[in-house]
Amino acid sequence: MDSTAIERGTDTPSQDTTDSNEPPMSIVEQTLRSQRESWREISERVSKLGTTEFPHEPAKRILLFGVGSSHHAARLTAFALLRDKLRLRVPVIACSSNSIGNDVIPQKGDWVFAFSHRGGTPVTRQALKVCDQVGAFPMLVCGKDAPGAREIESARMVLETVEMERVEPHTASVTGAICAVTSLLMGAKAVEEWDALRSIGNPDLEYFRVKAGEGPTAIVGEWEAEWIAREGALKFMEMARLPVRAYGTEEYFHGPRQSLGEYERLWHVSLARDPRNDDLKPDYRIGVFGASPLAWIPALVELQWLALATAFNRGVDPDGLKG
Repeated sequence: MDSTAIERGTDTPSQDTTDSNEPPMSIVEQTLRSQRESWREISERVSKLGTTEFPHEPAKRILLFGVGSSHHAARLTAFALLRDKLRLRVPVIACSSNSIGNDVIPQKGDWVFAFSHRGGTPVTRQALKVCDQVGAFPMLVCGKDAPGAREIESARMVLETVEMERVEPHTASVTGAICAVTSLLMGAKAVEEWDALRSIGNPDLEYFRVKAGEGPTAIVGEWEAEWIAREGALKFMEMARLPVRAYGTEEYFHGPRQSLGEYERLWHVSLARDPRNDDLKPDYRIGVFGASPLAWIPALVELQWLALATAFNRGVDPDGLKG
């Protein structure tokens, strides 16, 4: 969508922008405002895939892997599957692409999901090839018309997510990848939950600018909250050029907390069952509420917006890293 056709602070195109004093909306903000609609399209499309396209035998294991944000998406997808009480109970393993063939040995009968927005990450392509060679069922999770997807012969299926993101801070492609795989493996239940998540709406960016301030120094969380923290930290690096550290909550108490200075800022992505909730006194807390498989999605989206708000507060162009 043309950035000049969007009015800041709304979800719909402006009818008249000729007299507007607002600067053009950043590409990152446009993407954030559109990602809820992408969930609807992805979940409905993927949930309609026919069973004839898959192996006749059910998966023996589910492997998910990627690098960077794709690795974080793989980890978070695994947590959603593990929290789904109605899912066929097969082992779910999420890891970095570098772990495939080293720490994690693929096997015949595995269903494999390789996350790569552009389909061109060499280590992910190599991991996919290793999985294909042992007789697993390898699938590539990537953006629409991903330039690298056409060259990957080892992928038996391609699960498309969103249009190619034009800048490097990937946001909609992260939630879109999670949406695609959960909709495929969890079916109607996931489609319903993604539809419910769409009703949350977009936040007031000015409100988040007040909350974000200069951004965090470190973000902590446990289980899925740790991977939300890690993805959030990466977004602060990419959008605001802020070197944010991320840790598991328990890991933080075993060394890293000693490195946090008096004027540095700790943020916490908090799950109700995190045993360190009462021990932490964070400057900002993002709560995860509910027990459904995707209850943590609002926390992930909130960190995306907070990273954008911090970039504006620091006078940094969030679109600086072109895709």
